[in-house]
Amino acid sequence: MAISSQGITVTWGGTAFQEVRSVSWDYGGNSQGRQNIDVGRAVVSCLGTANTSTANHGIRRQLVITGGGHDLTIDAIWDSVSAVAELNGVSSFTVVLRLVKD
Repeated sequence: MAISSQGITVTWGGTAFQEVRSVSWDYGGNSQGRQNIDVGRAVVSCLGTANTSTANHGIRRQLVITGGGHDLTIDAIWDSVSAVAELNGVSSFTVVLRLVKD
């Protein structure tokens, strides 16, 4: 049975992404022998500017994704942002976070 993607909430460092349009994440892979073990990534597309500042680059905070069948709580390092402005439309932002475990 399909799971509705309504009601998904994404926070990083306790601050919620605003007007989330989509979220995807992957977890797993070979990551043995590193101090910060890179275990996946999350990609959040949104319309609001919370958590989209380039000043966040390299900062590690807790990522929480809940709702719509998602239940992920893990530390994540802010990796990159892409911004798109549509003529006579809206601006959207896509943030990529690296999922890490010690």
